[in-house]
Amino acid sequence: MGSHEAGIGGHPGDTGDGACSIAREAWAILVGVSMSQRKVWLDAGQAEGLTPPQAVSLMKLSPDDPSRLGDLAKHMHCDASYATALADRLEERGFVERRVSATDRRVRELVPTAAGVAAQKRLRAAIIAPPPGLDELPEEDQLALMRIAERLAERADPRVAARLGLVPLTPPATAATSDEAPVG
Repeated sequence: MGSHEAGIGGHPGDTGDGACSIAREAWAILVGVSMSQRKVWLDAGQAEGLTPPQAVSLMKLSPDDPSRLGDLAKHMHCDASYATALADRLEERGFVERRVSATDRRVRELVPTAAGVAAQKRLRAAIIAPPPGLDELPEEDQLALMRIAERLAERADPRVAARLGLVPLTPPATAATSDEAPVG
C-alpha cells in the first residue's frame, strides 16, 4: 500500500497499458473499500425482506416527491412490467402505496408509507455506516477525506447523493461571476 508507481504489476489503478495515475489508484482503492461493504448493504435489505432491486427502488422514493412507475423503471433501467413487479412487492410489504397523481388523475404514483420511511432510514444507516477502521483514522485524515468526498460529490450527480441523505443538495461552485475582475 502506498506505492504510486505506474506499471502492469497489479496496482489497483493499473489500466493494463502501463498507464496509471494516483487518482486512478486512489479511486480503485475507494471502490474496493466500498464494494467490501456490499454484504452489509445486502444484509440490511434482506433484514427488511427485500431483494437488492427492491431495496434500491425503495431508496429512490420520497414522500415529498412521489414517483411514477415510469420514473422508477427509468431509475432502475428496467421495463415497465418489472418496475410494476417491484412496486407490487414493496406494496405487499407495506412500504409503499399507490396514489392518484395530484396533477394527472390517469397516473398512479408511488409514495413511501410510514413503514417505508422507517425502512429507508434503516437501509440508509447501513449504507452510510463507515467501513471498519475509518473512524480510527486520525481526525485530520478523516477531515481530508471529507473535503475530498465533498468535492467529488459536487462533480458527480448531487441529486443521487442528496436523495440518499449523503450530502445536502446544493448547487456546485461556479466560476467567477461577471461582477468580478478577471485575474491576470
